[in-house]
Amino acid sequence: MNFLNKKNTTASPIAISTLLPCALFMAVNVQASDRVVEQSDMVVTAKRSGLSELSTPAAVSVLNGDELRQARPQINISEGLGSVPGLQIQNRQNYAQDLQLSIRGFGSRSMYGVRGVRIYVDGIPATMPDGQGQTSNIDLNSVNKIEVLRGPFSALYGNASGGVINVESETGQQPDKIEVGMYSGSDGTWRYGMKASGATGDGTHSGDVNYAVSATRFTTEGFRDHSGARKNLGNARLGVRIDDVSTLTLLFNSVDINADDPGGLTEAEWHDNPRQAPRADQYNTRKTI
Repeated sequence: MNFLNKKNTTASPIAISTLLPCALFMAVNVQASDRVVEQSDMVVTAKRSGLSELSTPAAVSVLNGDELRQARPQINISEGLGSVPGLQIQNRQNYAQDLQLSIRGFGSRSMYGVRGVRIYVDGIPATMPDGQGQTSNIDLNSVNKIEVLRGPFSALYGNASGGVINVESETGQQPDKIEVGMYSGSDGTWRYGMKASGATGDGTHSGDVNYAVSATRFTTEGFRDHSGARKNLGNARLGVRIDDVSTLTLLFNSVDINADDPGGLTEAEWHDNPRQAPRADQYNTRKTI
């Protein structure tokens, strides 16, 4: 009897599944090695352009400096921001407690100063780390524009901010000019200021310089006893064109405020004499910055 050895030449499914990826990989490498691919650098550029108030998805309002100064005392920013929707700003007539400012309800419970709303002046925060800010350091005499940002997009400027007040000061332009202004009112109220601005060149060439310097003084005796205030503001902006892509900007800001706080009155005290400040005279309540 002869015994024949027969070998099974059928490949198992496991072997096929193991060898197939290797074969495909080798085939791809062979095809890639047959051709040479030349790669060139790709540069993507986009033209920087601003959006109008109607085109932007955010709720924003912009007021230029000329509108804020038109036929106004130029003492408080509450004079020109009352027309902004969603923003409520009131002058407490107490310079020791600053303005009452709220955006869509944020900041309405603040007893003094501004809370819940972030304030920036030329990119520098005017809001402290604890969330309290003040508007008394804003010199309306040198403001170029004020942007008011409301809604959730204000979170771009900080965590849980109910809104943003962004103030930008003027940049000097040709021709050189000097402006002088004065305002007077009741209760010994005076404001007078001076501004000088100008530039050398159009700002596009190396070495071009622009400047804007403003100084303002405000004094009042106040309607009530112990409610006088004195505020001196100084603001300067100097810009130098270094080269085609570099510009150096120097900002200077000075604030000097002394304000008395008359305090509150009971209903009986108000009927008796609304100008009195009995507890303020006793404790000499005041604010100095």
